[in-house]
Amino acid sequence: MKFILNLYRKVRAILSDWKYALLNIGRFKISEPAQLHHIGLNVVDTESSLAFYEKYFGTKRVKYNNDNDAMDADKLLLLLNLVENPPTTNQGTSLWHIGWSGEDAQREMDWRVKEGIEVHTPVTALDEDHFMYFWGPNKEMIEVYTRKKGHAFEHIHLLATDVDVTMRWFSSTLGLDPVYRKSAKSPRGFKWNYFTVNDIDIVVFGKPDKKETWWPEEGFKPTDGSAFNHIGFCFQNVEAIFKEMKTAGICIVEDIKYNPENELKSFLIRGPDQLLIRILGEI
Repeated sequence: MKFILNLYRKVRAILSDWKYALLNIGRFKISEPAQLHHIGLNVVDTESSLAFYEKYFGTKRVKYNNDNDAMDADKLLLLLNLVENPPTTNQGTSLWHIGWSGEDAQREMDWRVKEGIEVHTPVTALDEDHFMYFWGPNKEMIEVYTRKKGHAFEHIHLLATDVDVTMRWFSSTLGLDPVYRKSAKSPRGFKWNYFTVNDIDIVVFGKPDKKETWWPEEGFKPTDGSAFNHIGFCFQNVEAIFKEMKTAGICIVEDIKYNPENELKSFLIRGPDQLLIRILGEI
């Protein structure tokens, strides 16, 4: 009986691989995988944002290309764009929040509260782990999650109308393949999947079965103009990548251009569910 069960599992896995390959015949696939580069933030006060992330999450102040204010958050940068009016919150967009790892959840919550941080969600148990949410200085949501331990930047959390469609888009357009071929169903009533780039998880949740405060029932707003304005990815040959994406019909928001201030070429594309993405040359 055990032999038959193992044989069945192997055959099912082979058939799943064949089905996946057949579904991808003729589908656009970018010529090289992207690297995660940065998250673009809109801020009304540069110093306040630098001080906030430095104090509560251990980021380091850096000058991006020796000029622009930015924060080094382990495996990626947080780039600051100074705006005159307060940006809108990301709640209601597909870029839900960003997150750091943690260890002693209650102790870390107590310390941050004592130091004056604004809490969105107190320490909450999730199986054997814990999570908590905080508000940033521009009403951006930040999570601390204890699954991976340590205190490094851990994840970016997206929402999607259709998780499988979103994962296929990231696979074909950015060369980032999901961990699961097909989205998994959470016991909490939504589909989910994720992929990992630069040791950072980009997690995608679908629409929950029941009403949840984190799901925008009226549809997704563009991330443009919100606190987390966009996600930035880089490629070795940005000009070649631009041509590939344009030929494939990817939605180009802004054509490739050269910025003399940072000596980089970049362009903007529209991802799933109104997500703004900047593509730039490898640094």
